[in-house]
Amino acid sequence: MRVFAEEVDLGTIGGGKGLGPFGEITGDLSTQNTLGLTKFTQVISSVIGIMTVAAGIWFIFQFLTGGFFWMTSSGDKAKLHEARERITNAFIGLLIVVSGWSILALAGQFFGYDILISNPGELINQLNLK
Repeated sequence: MRVFAEEVDLGTIGGGKGLGPFGEITGDLSTQNTLGLTKFTQVISSVIGIMTVAAGIWFIFQFLTGGFFWMTSSGDKAKLHEARERITNAFIGLLIVVSGWSILALAGQFFGYDILISNPGELINQLNLK
């Protein structure tokens, strides 16, 4: 049995190159364009990181208030339904945020740019104004 397959380099993950046909996009750009694109992705990364943390805090707040309303419903069906809806909506929102973050992480690996924060310590050092 013969297998007729050609070995193709798919690029590296996280090494500044994308996968497949997008692996050489970063290498074809001039240094200034690459620097501008790198700064742009750092800004987007910071915004996404802050929004993800805010969404996580909002989920915890909604989940706890939903639980509190559930405990204090005193058997009232309307209050119990409202508390259940609040908890359900909190989980749906968390699922949307995690799904969006995963899609962005996959797109970042595919295109060869670090769209998400991979090193939060570096971001904190950049934000530290001394």
